[in-house]
Amino acid sequence: MTPTIGVKRGAPTRERILREASRLFATRGYYGTSTREIAAAVGVSQPSLFHHFDSKHAIMQALLDFDLGEAPEMAERLARSEGSAATRLYRYLVWDIAFLCRSPYNLAGITDDTVMSDPDFAPWKDRLDRLRKSRRSMIEQAITDGEFVEVDPDFAQRAITWMILGNIADLAGKGVPDADEVADQLASFAIRAMVRELETLDDIRSGAASIDID
Repeated sequence: MTPTIGVKRGAPTRERILREASRLFATRGYYGTSTREIAAAVGVSQPSLFHHFDSKHAIMQALLDFDLGEAPEMAERLARSEGSAATRLYRYLVWDIAFLCRSPYNLAGITDDTVMSDPDFAPWKDRLDRLRKSRRSMIEQAITDGEFVEVDPDFAQRAITWMILGNIADLAGKGVPDADEVADQLASFAIRAMVRELETLDDIRSGAASIDID
């Protein structure tokens, strides 16, 4: 995916709406942002905005579809696979973080608890829960197999979520040219915090290259 920098005026209006809405949702929150504000940020009228999206809810749905379109199935597939769980978790994190770094949208605010508790977004809450459950499963497997130290899997899963959200807030929508390098650094940091033997980290990173996720 080619990095996209900023909101280009020549971009299709629908794309500009998604980018500006994601930025406003990240800074003001979904419920603190109005369609009038989104339209003003894009430089279009509200009727023009509603030509592309019939509601703020529809805009959020499109962003959630982008964010959670592939991730739950990817995490589930890796959680069910054989081999080193630490390596599989690292491979997932590299894929996910690189994807988010290359995102043209700032997705930091779209899976906020207040949004995910809204019944209107229940299908996406289910997808998010599946994703987090699979990450937790890989952590548990790595603990059981002696790859990770004894750590609370729930806390570790939440810590990974916090790390990813922080990364989104800092980098998403800015066109990161070295997304793969950033992803490796952050995924390695997460694994290093849990791995029992630090010297195994290089094996985990090199072993991930053989995992086909396509």
